[in-house]
Amino acid sequence: MKPANIWWEKLTCFLALRRNNQAQTLPGIYSEMVYRELIHREFKRSERSGQLCRILLFYRTNQQGLVMPLGDELADKAISSLSRCCRDTDYIGWYRQGHIVGVLLTTLQRASIVDGCKTLQARLVDCLSGAFAVTEDHSLQMHVLDTGQLTTFTVSD
Repeated sequence: MKPANIWWEKLTCFLALRRNNQAQTLPGIYSEMVYRELIHREFKRSERSGQLCRILLFYRTNQQGLVMPLGDELADKAISSLSRCCRDTDYIGWYRQGHIVGVLLTTLQRASIVDGCKTLQARLVDCLSGAFAVTEDHSLQMHVLDTGQLTTFTVSD
């Protein structure tokens, strides 16, 4: 990361703290405000460079399909599992604070994006299935979206 980017990140984290929005919930996990800015910058960068990026969204829904807060224990397990399964070049943060965790998948190869996302999904399902108990009152959702899909994403999709 360039020195200017490090200072920008520190500044945005400081501003997030001033606005009573935790800069990070766990080490390496970005707050919603900082994470959305990071997503925006990465999508612009990938557009200029010709490399692709995607975002994986992980969240919980109730029986009616409404997004429910993950809760501390579930969020900790999800973030820990996601951290183990993702690459060092990917970024994890809150897409919607307390409700949706995002993984920004950076520098994807155009020729292997479909296979790469399928491989990641299989790895995450294996990792996450051992961490969570199946219950009837909620389900865990995982979506991989590109820039166009993200702008129109609703949890009912």
